[in-house]
Amino acid sequence: MHPSAPTCAPRGGRSLKGRGFTLMDLMVSITIIAVLIGLLLPSISKINETTRRVICRSNMRQVSIGVSMYAQDNSQFLPRSQFVTSSGRGGRAASTVLMRFDESGGTRAPRASDYDGLGRLFAREYINAPKVFYCPSNAGQNTFAKFAPQWAGKAGVINGNFQFRGTMADGSRILNTQNEFAMGALISDSLVSVAEFSHKTGLNVMRGDLSVSWLEDSEKKIIAQISKAGNRDRIVDDAWPIMDQALGFYENK
Repeated sequence: MHPSAPTCAPRGGRSLKGRGFTLMDLMVSITIIAVLIGLLLPSISKINETTRRVICRSNMRQVSIGVSMYAQDNSQFLPRSQFVTSSGRGGRAASTVLMRFDESGGTRAPRASDYDGLGRLFAREYINAPKVFYCPSNAGQNTFAKFAPQWAGKAGVINGNFQFRGTMADGSRILNTQNEFAMGALISDSLVSVAEFSHKTGLNVMRGDLSVSWLEDSEKKIIAQISKAGNRDRIVDDAWPIMDQALGFYENK
């Protein structure tokens, strides 16, 4: 092309050089970004829940170690709870998330004798980090943050996120990790209400053999059980055999 020849301008006679985004371009870009975020959010949420589930399981494993040490020092007896009868049936099963009483109404400092069930593991220093009694997925009222002052020595009751059966699957308070009843559930995520049901699609469970595993509630049997109206103690009490069966243990085999 001859140096003096004129350059061809774009149609309309305007140069593309320096052309900025129009409002339409900006709106299209925002729409695309919003769609991408919408597609990614469920995956991110699922990853976060999986991480919290693993942390919860790790916490429960630490509790299982505490239970094992307690039993070794106490003639193989499980931590005692006044909410659990000697037969394991007919007690106040829904109340076993409570880990410390305050019968004084906040008028005196807590004592070691105020601790109950799994709380005895902390009172007797088998577990020194109280946060392990909580699940990071729990969105109910029984959070570690709520009870942190009480764990630090302030008067008041303490609730955790783990439901304690208090006995083996056969109703015995003796920890026996070798017999067939060790297949049954001993500790699980909270069963007291739907709001306190930490993971929605299943729960972490510790068996009587002290192993901890994830129990998928794919058929919604457990969530349906704790969703029932009526006596909460009976509802929780009847949830344990459902878990036993899901774990592969059949009491009447």
